[in-house]
Amino acid sequence: MRPLILAFALAIAFVAAPASALPQTLEFDVLREGSPIGGHRVTIDTRDGETHVDIAIDLSVRFAFVTLYRYTHRSTEVWRAGRLIALDAQTDDNGERTRVQARARDGALAVTGSGGDYLAPADAIPTSYWNPDQVARRRLLDTQSGKLIDVAAVAVPAEGTGAMWRLNGDLEADLAYGPTGEWTGLSFVARGARIVYVRRGQTAAVAR
Repeated sequence: MRPLILAFALAIAFVAAPASALPQTLEFDVLREGSPIGGHRVTIDTRDGETHVDIAIDLSVRFAFVTLYRYTHRSTEVWRAGRLIALDAQTDDNGERTRVQARARDGALAVTGSGGDYLAPADAIPTSYWNPDQVARRRLLDTQSGKLIDVAAVAVPAEGTGAMWRLNGDLEADLAYGPTGEWTGLSFVARGARIVYVRRGQTAAVAR
């Protein structure tokens, strides 16, 4: 199956699944070169025809009793009919604080962030990873900067019945999804160190 066709199939399977089948909480332990540095939690709640997604990331790199680096991120997303209609995100990247807000308006997505105020395409998808349709897009909305970034996804061999993708461009990472489209893993390099997400209760889905 060609990469974009597979991405579309995964996205449809995920969106079309009944609310009771959706994972209500996705929790990951985050490892830096094999050592735990925090966690990433995604809570999904579908009600009244809308999907509400709450995301919390807390990371801290320590040496002895000294914190060398700290990262926190909080964001909320509201989706309706497969499109993002609202996004509010706050990030503290080791003391550098950013905010991003997006609202559906007049057939577009009005975005406010460090990239300025502008109108993004109405079907823009944020870089929050849980949505498998992300790998089928060439441009994504960066939830930390508020900018549109260019990416290209290539399917790579995966174990089991899921799918794995390598993102290149402004965002470089490996993403893994299960057979029904649920997000199962992430791996990338940050500040020269390999960061790997491990789904709690499972072995690493992405270990490159």
